[in-house]
Amino acid sequence: MVSAMDKPPASDYKQVRLTIAKAIAKANVRRVEAGLKPFTMNSLAAEAGVAATTITRLARTDERAASALSLDLAGRIVTVLQCKIEDLLEVVD
Repeated sequence: MVSAMDKPPASDYKQVRLTIAKAIAKANVRRVEAGLKPFTMNSLAAEAGVAATTITRLARTDERAASALSLDLAGRIVTVLQCKIEDLLEVVD
C-alpha cells in the first residue's frame, strides 16, 4: 500500500481532458454517411437520459461538469454515440 508520503505531488499527475465535442462530431459524420440525422446536444441528451445542459457543459469542457462525469454517464454517452471511452477522454502531458 502506498502511503501519503510516497505519493508524487499533484503537479506530477497527468491531466485528463474531455473530448466529447470531437466524439459527437465523429459520430455525426458516421450518422450522415448512413443517411441519419446528426446528433444535436438535445437529441444526444435525450437518448442518454440526461439534461441537455449537462451535455453542453461537457462538450464545452466545463471543468466542474468534467469533474462530475460519472462512469455511468460516460457509459451512456459511448453507447449512444457508438464510440469508445477513449473518444471521450484525452491524456495531456
